[in-house]
Amino acid sequence: MHASCSIPCALNSSQARVVFRDICRTVNYYSPDRQAAREIAHGLVSEHWIYLPEWVHSFAICEADEELELHLNLASGTAPDDIKVLTDQLTRDLSSLVSHPVRPFPTRVFGIGWSKTGTTSLTEALRILGLFSWHWAPWVIGYKHIRSQPSEFRIDLPAVAEYAAVADLPICALYRELDKAFPGSLFILTTRPLETWLASATADIENCMRWLGHIDAVDRWAYGTEVVDREAFQKRYLQHQERVLEYFSGRSDFLTLDVAEGNPWERLCAFLELPVPDVAFPHLNRRPR
Repeated sequence: MHASCSIPCALNSSQARVVFRDICRTVNYYSPDRQAAREIAHGLVSEHWIYLPEWVHSFAICEADEELELHLNLASGTAPDDIKVLTDQLTRDLSSLVSHPVRPFPTRVFGIGWSKTGTTSLTEALRILGLFSWHWAPWVIGYKHIRSQPSEFRIDLPAVAEYAAVADLPICALYRELDKAFPGSLFILTTRPLETWLASATADIENCMRWLGHIDAVDRWAYGTEVVDREAFQKRYLQHQERVLEYFSGRSDFLTLDVAEGNPWERLCAFLELPVPDVAFPHLNRRPR
């Protein structure tokens, strides 16, 4: 069986190629020790991967004029309702990546809030504002799959430089290095009350471990543990906030932002010196506070 759909694309071909490459990197990160996804001319192809239902045998994403075309190779007899739910979800996910027009921005923006503090919402907000943005990039420090261990610690600065904005792990932990490598950048620390953050972070890691059978490489690197350890999670979260606030104390290129308080557009846009858009601020992956 086959299913397909089209997604409007506002990116130019160079930007689309960067996105295709990093979708491949994401798929391959969750495909241990093998390359499930690969780039092709104007797109990518991939075997089934862990975050798709087993009845998806492979998929392809191709650039066509001002659209992306998503093609799914499915097991015979797949229920139409299941196909619609999946294609709707993939359309939303791809639209987030490619449907927002990109505007020139004079400097880079780094979301240095710890994972599960609204970093997905911040990334989507930055895309709405026209910044070419990416969320979560384990390859920046050499992790290629969920069990990988880089031979040496090295930051892939060219991979960072291709975007106007990057957020979440491991970027949030590299603020010192990024500050030195990209002078004049802007830094945003997203925050969240400790108890709600801890519940969300723990649930996220537990869900991931149910899929994988173990903690993934970036979480292992970030928390220094291979098991669910709420005490270790809390300690690392508080340590990160404390160190960031100390490092950026008194600086005008730094913003703290709780995306669940008030209208985050006002503080974010004032910081970036951009007009407030006439749309609601995105609240993605939201859990009860």
